[in-house]
Amino acid sequence: MLSAIRRGRDTPGKERLGSPFRLFQSAVVSSDLADGIYKIAVPLLALGISRSAVAVGAVGLAVRLPWLIATLPAGVLADRYPPRSVMRWASAVRLPLVAVMCALAATGRLPLWALVVTAFLIGCAGIFVDVAAQSQLPRLVPVGQLSKANASLQSTQMFLAQLIGPALGGYVVALGSGGGLAAVVALYVVTVWALGLLPAAVQQAAASHARPAPEPARAGGRRSSLGSLVAELGEGLRYFRGRGDLARLATAAAVNNLSYSMCLTMLPLWAVRPGRLGLSETGYGLLLTCLAVGSILAGPVTGRILKAVGDGPVMRFGAPLLGVCFLALAVPAVPVVALGLFVYGLVSMVWNVAVVSYRQATIPLPLFGRVNAAYRWLTWGVIPFGSLFGGTLAATAGTAWVFLTAGALPLVAAALLPPPRPRAQHEPPLPEGPERSGEDTGPADASTDADGPSGADGPPGADAPPGADRPTGAPTRTAGALTRTADAPDETSDAASADRADASRAARD
Repeated sequence: MLSAIRRGRDTPGKERLGSPFRLFQSAVVSSDLADGIYKIAVPLLALGISRSAVAVGAVGLAVRLPWLIATLPAGVLADRYPPRSVMRWASAVRLPLVAVMCALAATGRLPLWALVVTAFLIGCAGIFVDVAAQSQLPRLVPVGQLSKANASLQSTQMFLAQLIGPALGGYVVALGSGGGLAAVVALYVVTVWALGLLPAAVQQAAASHARPAPEPARAGGRRSSLGSLVAELGEGLRYFRGRGDLARLATAAAVNNLSYSMCLTMLPLWAVRPGRLGLSETGYGLLLTCLAVGSILAGPVTGRILKAVGDGPVMRFGAPLLGVCFLALAVPAVPVVALGLFVYGLVSMVWNVAVVSYRQATIPLPLFGRVNAAYRWLTWGVIPFGSLFGGTLAATAGTAWVFLTAGALPLVAAALLPPPRPRAQHEPPLPEGPERSGEDTGPADASTDADGPSGADGPPGADAPPGADRPTGAPTRTAGALTRTADAPDETSDAASADRADASRAARD
């Protein structure tokens, strides 16, 4: 398996991701572009209905609250049903909701309560799409190409979400109160159409490599009750609890997201005159593009960076380096702040690609939706608290202290938490029980290229994924573009034994 991945790494650019991935990417891209327009249109619609701060805040809460409520159930359904079906049905649910909102806004009959309710429901549907999308990707490409696929996908998403979507959203909303939502409806139609073509493409992908995941069991073979949902969710949470490496990565990501939310909330007060940077509103918008430009430029070279540095060092030092970028924002000089945002965009792209591919390669596919949802619930759930903490700190100590504190948090977390240590070991066994949604069918045929112009996304280089031994002869899965041999060095044997014990306890829970 590892030698096959090495062969793929030695021949970059010769293997393409293929039409199934491109079809999947077109669905995700159209959805993300629609989301970028939607996130601009909804607050502007709220302002058109009422200039009350309470009203605007209620709409903002309706947009963000689904992360805390819908993420974990979305993970259960992404394991219970084929992820592509969850994506399609969730997209189909939000389509008429946006259409109704568009019609009411165009006729001037959209009340505030209707905007709040529909924004919340659309947000919940979007969470199901996002969670299922990360579960679908490992079923479309071999494990050796997860890095390349994630880098291509994330750089495109960043380009649309941070640059094209907001700009287009402001333009189309300026044409009329319902104009932005009409564009969102059209793009969501494209998403549903592309996902409708995906089942045949998935079969084609399954025939092209040796890691087709079995379809999860249908609800008819299990209890479709709240107790069943809780039991299945508990299975995923127990696995997550038994994976110390995932918990450490989740903690680092949560601290980073908390700091990011603090900084981005208070950055307008610091940058726009009479703030210390003295920028105009237009200048502030250009300053924020540095963040997106860094991420977009990192996409094509992520694979080369990971191959040169290794995923282990990236996952260990990426979060502290992001903390240094936050510290740079406290310097009252536009070039320094612009450089900090640019470097943050670059480093965050490389770090995110490595971590996402690592999860996709080391979490068993039948559990991936639930475990990944738990991970994202922890890492994204802190974002609203970052805004609150940043505002309180700015009011009491000054805006500069927001950036200094935000920069110190990742550095302190890195000093206190033991770093994740990827190693070339087997994946932990799946928990036993009747509620399992399927068996892992084995490793990918990773003879294809994992490094190319779109970058790489798993733990390549000198490190391999952590985990615990499975029963003899059981299939294994490795992260990203590994280049180590299958045998772990002698100095890691004690840590490996500890990991195996942890995984055994997790499987018995």
